[in-house]
Amino acid sequence: MLKFLTLLILILFVWWRLKRWLWHRRLQAQGLPVPEQKGVRPITVLSLVLLGVYGGFLLWHLFGQV
Repeated sequence: MLKFLTLLILILFVWWRLKRWLWHRRLQAQGLPVPEQKGVRPITVLSLVLLGVYGGFLLWHLFGQV
């Protein structure tokens, strides 16, 4: 189950990054300014989500055996 959840998260992340990359390319082709990225980087968000998923699974597994 966790493998499928991880795969789903990775597919959604790649789809989101590809959509954003195409949007930036479209803006550049039209000669419009591309907004600069502010805040947390997307790879940091992905790593925190995966850490939360695996940490939650670890806690669920540890406390589920009681």
